[in-house]
Amino acid sequence: MRKVIPIVIGVILLLVGIGWASQGAGIMGGSSLMDNNPTFLYLGGFLAVVGIALVAFGATMKQKAQATAPAAPM
Repeated sequence: MRKVIPIVIGVILLLVGIGWASQGAGIMGGSSLMDNNPTFLYLGGFLAVVGIALVAFGATMKQKAQATAPAAPM
């Protein structure tokens, strides 16, 4: 479960970053504030990179071993 959280957050950041960068580059229409604005292009690119890093971190994270009770001898 601990492994899933950074992956989910990373995917969300990646998608938001791609959206912001697309609007900042003028590829995707939308808010007139964000269209063709290089600030959102750079912020979106940064968010996308952080998202990729979180996904990679979550994917390479080791699962914590669950302690199991030893079997009782018969």
